[in-house]
Formats: sequence, C-alpha cells, structure tokens
Amino acid sequence: MVSVQSRVNSTDRTRITRDRVSILLDPPADLLAFPCASATIDLTDMDFPPEADVVLEAYYRSSTMRFNCGKTNTINIPSRMELSDIDLGGAVQFRLLVIESASGQILGSAEGLRPAKSGESPDRQPLLTLRETDLGHELWRIDVDPRVGPVLLVNNTVPGLAAQIRSVPLLQGLVLPHAFRLILRELNAEGEEDGDDLWGDGWRKFLGELGHSTEPEDSDDPDSVDDWIQSAVSAFCELKDFASRVRVESSVLESTNG
Repeated sequence: MVSVQSRVNSTDRTRITRDRVSILLDPPADLLAFPCASATIDLTDMDFPPEADVVLEAYYRSSTMRFNCGKTNTINIPSRMELSDIDLGGAVQFRLLVIESASGQILGSAEGLRPAKSGESPDRQPLLTLRETDLGHELWRIDVDPRVGPVLLVNNTVPGLAAQIRSVPLLQGLVLPHAFRLILRELNAEGEEDGDDLWGDGWRKFLGELGHSTEPEDSDDPDSVDDWIQSAVSAFCELKDFASRVRVESSVLESTNG
C-alpha cells in the first residue's frame, strides 16, 4: 500500500466500465477503527499487457490512498484495504488504474467508483460504542460496565457534539486518548475476568495490533502501570495521527477562509 500520489502519463487510456469493478465499504465498528474496503476486479478479455500494474485508489478531498492489486494477468486484491489516511466526514470514492510498469503511463481507468456499504456483521463487536445521554454540564464521560465494557457517553443537550466526535480530528484527538487511558486503568489482568466479564479480550487484542504488550510488567507497581498506559496511548495516537490530521484540516480551513 502506498499513500502518496505518483505522477503518471494518462495519454490514450482505455475506459474500463464500472461493471468490471465491485467495491464494498465496511464502516468502522467504533471510534477506534478506520473504514475498510474490499473489492473484486474483472479485466478478462481486455487488451492490457499482462505485466501492467493494477491499482485501486481511494480519495476524498485532497486525501488519497493507493492499494496495489497485482498485475493484469495475476490480480491480487488485498482482502482488507484500511482507509487510515482518508479524511473523514464525506463520501469516499475510488478509481481503478491499469499502469504500465516501466513508463508510468495509465493504460486504462474506471473513474468515480462509489462503493456499496456493507451491513454490520452480527459477530463484529465494537470496542468503544458511543451513546448520547444527558450529562448535565459534562460534555463526555467514559462509563465502564463490568459485563459489556466501556461506553463513551456524550451529552445529548449539545446539538451535533456526537457527530463531531465521530468525524472531527481535533475533537477526536482531545477525547479519545484520554478515554483510552481511563479504559486501560479499568482493564483487568489477563485471566482475571469472571465468566461474564470478557470485554477485556477485545482490548488486549487491540493492544497486540498496536504492537504493544497486553499488560504492564508489574501490575502492582504504579509507575510500571503508568508507563504501560502512556506507551499504549502514544502508539494509539501514532496510529490515528491526530496532530497531522488536525494540521491538514486547519490549513484547508485557512486556505478556504483566506
């Protein structure tokens, strides 16, 4: 996967009809995840060189991501294409490109591909759900139910707050790292849960996906626990890239208002 744009020569490209490409967009299960796409591509009987590169490009506003999908004679589409670098808050689109490897010339393309949205899988459990409720003068709060895990409560008396937390990088960067800290302090050590307290398994899996240890070196040492939590939060913030996304959004707003 490459997240930067490459210069290509688009002379004399062949139009690839949209019925040859099917894209399914799986929305994020919760605030910690990114949308993921899957696709099928059929270039049968099209007169492309067998070693030409096949690329799917996702885009929204100025953000783009490219996913290598093999060659025209051996199409190999990633099973999950995580849209981690695509700006949130709008309808992502895709384009299919067939590119001559040596020259970078675009030999064929299908433009403006809109993905279908999949339903949530019944066995797909979100790590952090969001629920709107009256919190008085508080804007948000983490509530950890010992049986089902944490919930991000958002004040429903503030219009649009929940939607903004779902989509605005600045608010996500202010809320989610601190929420993550609070959740990790409630996370039981592995193997300590009762039979109906299994929510920690998903969070330990998430920590593993971050490349982080699933528990502190010494759970009885407050300094060890603090270091473990801070390291995990830093890894999470690096994954979500809050600072860069806020800078990009701010520069877009400045250029628009300027």
